[in-house]
Amino acid sequence: MASTSDTKEVGAELELALKPGKRPLAMLVATLLGLIVGWFVGEPITSIKFLGDIFIYLLKFIVGPLVFVSIAWAVTTVKVYARLGKIFGGFFVYWLIMGLLAAATGYVMANMIQPGVGLQLPPPPEWTAPKPASVIDVLVGLVPRNPIQPFLELNMLQIIVMALLVGFAVSLIGKFSPESRQSLEKLLSAFLTVIYKIVDFVLWYAPVGVFALMSNLVATVGAMGLTAVGKMIITQWVSYAIVILVYHPALLAGILRLNPLQYWRKIYPAMLTAFTTCSSSATLPVTMRVTKELGVPTDAASLILPIAATINMQAVAAEMPIYAVWVSQMYGVPLGGLETFIALLMGLLGSAACAGIPGGGIMIAAITMTTLGLPLEPVGWIAGVYTLIDMPNTMLNVTGDPLGTLAVSKLVIKDFNEEKFKSR
Repeated sequence: MASTSDTKEVGAELELALKPGKRPLAMLVATLLGLIVGWFVGEPITSIKFLGDIFIYLLKFIVGPLVFVSIAWAVTTVKVYARLGKIFGGFFVYWLIMGLLAAATGYVMANMIQPGVGLQLPPPPEWTAPKPASVIDVLVGLVPRNPIQPFLELNMLQIIVMALLVGFAVSLIGKFSPESRQSLEKLLSAFLTVIYKIVDFVLWYAPVGVFALMSNLVATVGAMGLTAVGKMIITQWVSYAIVILVYHPALLAGILRLNPLQYWRKIYPAMLTAFTTCSSSATLPVTMRVTKELGVPTDAASLILPIAATINMQAVAAEMPIYAVWVSQMYGVPLGGLETFIALLMGLLGSAACAGIPGGGIMIAAITMTTLGLPLEPVGWIAGVYTLIDMPNTMLNVTGDPLGTLAVSKLVIKDFNEEKFKSR
């Protein structure tokens, strides 16, 4: 396997390839300017929406290769496969528990705040309770049909499966062809550096795209349903706040015996980058850099974070049940026990299937509505205001990733440098 020095050397190259600098601040300023310009100019400003579309297309272009190469390279850095099993197993438990807590929180808050009550829309003509997909269907869906289709469809779970297969294959051929393994490891690290540099290029353009998206948002949201949409957004924010301000500190202080303020102090660059870019994947290099300052081992961070940026979407887990309850209230369609279970399940599975790019949750929202047999029209409203949801949403998603790495390092593999965590 790759030596520790090799891993550090690659990490240094990645940091050089992507330096956010003041771009997160520039994107935040672009957001505010977009709101102001969209408000005063109105509908004519929608003509520049294509600039925002270009930004999203660029992110969609790079996210598949980023996840694939990151995970494949990370697997080659593991020296002991028993340790690999512990890392993956520990993170799976963390993902399951936190995902279910987040989904339940979103569902409860939506029923308490009732964002859809007050707007009466005609119910769908023939609404019937949907049948959930079988376990076999889910498992078969993980297997790629060919090596190209997952990238074309941004099927992240299949991309992860392919990346793991490639990573294990590169590692295992070292037993009979160490030269080939070494060459392939260097090739993967070189590709990863190039990909990070492309992300760097995309982030230079990001303020332009963010300005266009925000100005279009303000110009296109009409009066119809504005109150219901606003209450839905507030429900999202309240649910995210509960996860990040209650559940995370409870895990840090109550179970890990660590100071939550020190944790936030260490990872705030990733939180700010995630808030402004609305992309877990684009934030990944920053997340990896700050996570290593928490005192976790390099192999745990390199393995968990690329996967976590794709499947550990705690905000998405809370987000989908909120949409289900919101739409059901507006259309007067009650959610029974089965529908509630499906809404929670879609939150958990959506947190694993959502692409780590701006607007990734919109696709999962459409899938959730289709699965529950609810109208798709509100998905258009969601898309119109999604930036307001996506910024805190992505920040929560990213905040939970280093926490999972920290929990696995301290509780499962017992490899944690507390002095480094406490250092400034």
